Amino acid sequence: MATLDYRMNNFLALEEGARNESDYILYLCSPNDSTSIHLKLEFACDYCNESEVVVLWDKGVCDFPPTPGFNTSIYVFYIAILVFAVLGNSIVVYVVCSSAKMRTVTNYFIANLAVGDLWMAIFCVPFSFMSTLILKYWPFGGHLCVAVNYLQAVSVFVSAYTLVAISLDRYLAIIYPLRPRMTRFQAKMIIAMVWILSLVTTLPVAIYSKLLTPNFNFYKLFSRQVCMEDWGESQAENESRMAYSVALMLLQYFLPLAVLIFTYSRIAMVVWGKKNLGETPARMDRIARSKRKMIKMMVAVVLVYTLCWLPFNVLMVVREVRKIDGWPYMIYLWALFHWLAMSSTCYNPVILCWMNTKFRSGFCNVAYKLPCLRRCVDDWYFTQEPELVRVNTYTNYSRSASSRLVTISMKDDTIIFKSRNINGQKGPPAAYNCRKFLQMLEETSSESPL
Repeated sequence: MATLDYRMNNFLALEEGARNESDYILYLCSPNDSTSIHLKLEFACDYCNESEVVVLWDKGVCDFPPTPGFNTSIYVFYIAILVFAVLGNSIVVYVVCSSAKMRTVTNYFIANLAVGDLWMAIFCVPFSFMSTLILKYWPFGGHLCVAVNYLQAVSVFVSAYTLVAISLDRYLAIIYPLRPRMTRFQAKMIIAMVWILSLVTTLPVAIYSKLLTPNFNFYKLFSRQVCMEDWGESQAENESRMAYSVALMLLQYFLPLAVLIFTYSRIAMVVWGKKNLGETPARMDRIARSKRKMIKMMVAVVLVYTLCWLPFNVLMVVREVRKIDGWPYMIYLWALFHWLAMSSTCYNPVILCWMNTKFRSGFCNVAYKLPCLRRCVDDWYFTQEPELVRVNTYTNYSRSASSRLVTISMKDDTIIFKSRNINGQKGPPAAYNCRKFLQMLEETSSESPL
């Protein structure tokens, strides 16, 4: 139900005495008799400066319509984003930091992207949906207003600039294969530059963010405030605000998007269009497949980022050009597009686990440390990806042994996880895993180790 219709129903439902008192307040706020009762009620509730208007709020005439379904959906969807983003990106950072073989240049950038998504999930998601969609005011104080607004902007720029850094690293490695590769020290310096540039670019957000009281009775009568940027009221200050907003939009979305389209288009032409990729013939096919998998994965990451942020950025541009905040359904459209933008923090761990074997191995390693997930990891890994595993170490323990460790590794010797006792466990799953284990051992025993 629209706010005006809901308030009108509350007004008509008043008892006779309260109704007469409310009629008098409407007359004080708008003495013009030709004005409709709907417009009088809307003006009195939201803009009337008469002190008596507080009576309308006390009687519930000016309340906003309840939205239990909308509020429940907001809680469910935003909390789901927060949980999945924090868990998934934390695992990505752990996988890169816990294994020496995972500390490559590209993986450093991927870990930095995960850190940026973590910041966005922690500082954007809970504060945004609580203050904007549920409470409709800022209850967290002035210091958090500045800090949250600033860190939100920083996290968005870190994600965008890290995607650009990854694309440039892949571009130089594939387009110019004979040049020296970027070192891990250089990658760390680039990551530091990404953070410095993000912190400097968004510094005006911290300078101009403050608590303000909008010119609505809901905020004035109940001493409510909102957290927003205040650039001033003059024409020059408004123009500065719009110019900075446009600059942020270009630097955060459209310029990185242009760089990503250029670099990955050139990379695709080289990887899929040429046979000779600068490698020796014996390794050419394997390296080509590896490069194609990596490029597909990073293109998927870029597409997800682009599609998730496009509707919200377009909405922000439209709000700057045309004043559409008064549209009754604006809050629902903003919630949908904002949720879609925030959900971009959840998808990268899924893409990495799905399209990258080493990260999938790392996720299995983390899951295997939880006793409740060990059997699931055993069953899935031995049945779904037997071609990816190879036995490096096998020790023949007796069936009565209480535990055993089996080191499973990829063809490039990357450790996946250490499996628990296979022979010693009882039940069909353990027996099935044992048969699969011995079968793979026989199949691979004649091959020389890689």
